[in-house]
Amino acid sequence: MALISNEGEPVSKWWIKKAIDIIKIDREIFSNSNMRRARLELIAGKNRLATIKGWMIAAQIIKNGRTNKEYELTNFGLAIYNNDRELEKSSTWWAFHLAICFSEVSEPYSSFFLKLDNLSKDWTNEKQLIDEIQKSLKQDNGEEYKDSTMASLVGSVRKMFVNDRPLEDLGLIEASAGNTQIRLGSPKLTDEIIIHALAMMRFHRYKSTPTVDFSELTKSGLGHFLCCSQVELREHLKRMKQSQKWFAYFNYDMQANLDSVSFNELCTPDKTVLLLLQEGGDTWL
Repeated sequence: MALISNEGEPVSKWWIKKAIDIIKIDREIFSNSNMRRARLELIAGKNRLATIKGWMIAAQIIKNGRTNKEYELTNFGLAIYNNDRELEKSSTWWAFHLAICFSEVSEPYSSFFLKLDNLSKDWTNEKQLIDEIQKSLKQDNGEEYKDSTMASLVGSVRKMFVNDRPLEDLGLIEASAGNTQIRLGSPKLTDEIIIHALAMMRFHRYKSTPTVDFSELTKSGLGHFLCCSQVELREHLKRMKQSQKWFAYFNYDMQANLDSVSFNELCTPDKTVLLLLQEGGDTWL
């Protein structure tokens, strides 16, 4: 859990941008020997450096380099650097969101979305949400996380969607006054977002499976991560199937009430993230 050390804090757009710029030329900026310089460069204390690094690892923007002291930009991190260095595009933050949803070390971010209702989008009490997530996550020793730890972690995720944080204006999450009630939002979905989500799902869940039942995609959380219902997602895919543009990415088959999705050659994250960053339309609310 890369977010375990963030002490309940979200991350800012400026921190992500600045860290990408630095790591591009200095892989050891997060090493203990460079902590003083990192604090000056990122205008952050020791604990906030852990926050920045944790969110970037969770979002698959950086990974360990040749040694444990080094971090380097992933292909996704390089794609951001080369296509939206100022991190101004909504498509960049959609890619950021989906990268965390499918990351292996980003809990409780993905559970945060999976535990919210994507059909009626009813309000959920934050304490109830924390309890549900706590039941589904275990430490390496098999024990549950402490109440205070889980509340802090879930709080850091929720804070990413309020108070001018990077993900607020995508419309992924809605919070009531006082942030005691939470529900999935109704964001603007472009075809490029959906294609990249499919590619991420394929790479992280079905790498060796060329065809997947639609029901399996929904059980794996695709609709939750896109904040749409199963019916809405099916309609999107059926519509996109009719476009020649998406033929090389996927096919949607409807036979005997058992719909399925076939992944085609171009449906890989390295290709679809560039498509999203370069051609994705503006979805800021």
